Amino acid sequence: MLELTQKEFDGLRIYIRNICGVAIPDTKSYLVQQRLEPLVKASGSSTFTEFYQKVISDRGSLYRDSLITAITTNETFFFRDGHPFVAFEKTVLPMLGALIKQKKAKGGVLKRPLVRIWCAASSTGQEPYTLAMLVYEYARANAFQNIDVEDFGILASDISPPVLLKAKAGEFTEAELARGLSVERKKKYFTRLGEVWKIHDYLRTLVEYRRVNLIEAFGFLGTFEVVFCRNVLIYFNLETKRKIIEKFRAVLTEPGILFLGSSENLYGLSDGFDSQQTGLTVYYRKKGVSAC
Repeated sequence: MLELTQKEFDGLRIYIRNICGVAIPDTKSYLVQQRLEPLVKASGSSTFTEFYQKVISDRGSLYRDSLITAITTNETFFFRDGHPFVAFEKTVLPMLGALIKQKKAKGGVLKRPLVRIWCAASSTGQEPYTLAMLVYEYARANAFQNIDVEDFGILASDISPPVLLKAKAGEFTEAELARGLSVERKKKYFTRLGEVWKIHDYLRTLVEYRRVNLIEAFGFLGTFEVVFCRNVLIYFNLETKRKIIEKFRAVLTEPGILFLGSSENLYGLSDGFDSQQTGLTVYYRKKGVSAC
């Protein structure tokens, strides 16, 4: 095992915080050592310092991207925690459906998608594809109300290019599907290709993937009716959390809904949202937006 000196650990912590906002506690040197040692060896470096020099001088950002992927937690699965997606299906989707009908009733030229959902830390794709399934099912069930699948747009973003590539491919192992996905939805939405299962194109094309660093400006993405940012804020310090939440508030439009992870909340972070509860789920609604 390669030694990670305190000086190397401190330098890597600062660098990681600066490039992606992740705040690593001073007690987690073992975690950095464990996750980065394979990269150090794969790069041909003999020390963490040598690897760090390669990272900061890497014009193609290959080393930097691999470092970010190794440090950030990509734990995810379909319908994670269950109840937030029940809330989305039963409470939020009807709001979006009402908004779509309002926009269509006004007439004129409509630019699709009429509503946009942002999955702001999409990891390997299970969360945005979960949303795509629910959107598809809602639109099909409400086609008689002139609601179409094409009325919805889903943006999925992550900071890690390798993770985004896997998500965009829409291919999952049997074990990945077994975590949270029902047998019925597996049969309905996936086709087996050798050792993997590939999601059907009509769902995959509902989701647009982009690399986004949440500590940087993201107003260029446009506005969204709903933002999912689950199990992400826990990795940032207080100041970074506040800045990210304020940027979410700026891009949210009617009905202005924000979903966080089950262990996350806005207490002490923002007074620009009202908390709402449906069933077991607490979500947040931007103040000042009108009800649908």
